[in-house]
Amino acid sequence: MDQALKKEPLLKLNFLSHGTVECADLTESRRFYEEVLGLEVVQTSKVSFQMRLNSSTTIVCVQTNGDVSAGIFSHFGFDLETEEEVNAAHEKVAAVKDDYGIKKLTRPGLQHNVYSFYIVDLDGNWWEVLKNPKGGYGHLFEKGENQTSWGEQKKDQVEAIIEEG
Repeated sequence: MDQALKKEPLLKLNFLSHGTVECADLTESRRFYEEVLGLEVVQTSKVSFQMRLNSSTTIVCVQTNGDVSAGIFSHFGFDLETEEEVNAAHEKVAAVKDDYGIKKLTRPGLQHNVYSFYIVDLDGNWWEVLKNPKGGYGHLFEKGENQTSWGEQKKDQVEAIIEEG
């Protein structure tokens, strides 16, 4: 595409902070990620851990009781510095939702200890725009292992986020 014709992006995001994958068995998946891929892993809830490799970008792994399918838990996140920036980004996306075929736009709110909203694009991919500490989820690795309450969120809370969006 001709750079002169390229539009400025609607959102001025800081960086890609994280992505999320699903698994059927947290223990077996962790073993693979650590022993085969050599990823650094920290447990962040009873059903999730975060992993990284030589980067501040993390991948969250969430156990979904064997029902591994693309959905809210399979997403990538873009960081902003404040809740006000998240709200402004939400307003901008809401204004162009139909123009870009956005299938779903959740309301901003506190989810897994961060303020965020989700976008489901025209292909059904999930994207999260969130307020996160500088450097993304890297702070969780500094705290160390067994942060089992950090990412706790009940299934009905997640379903409410999806439905209300």
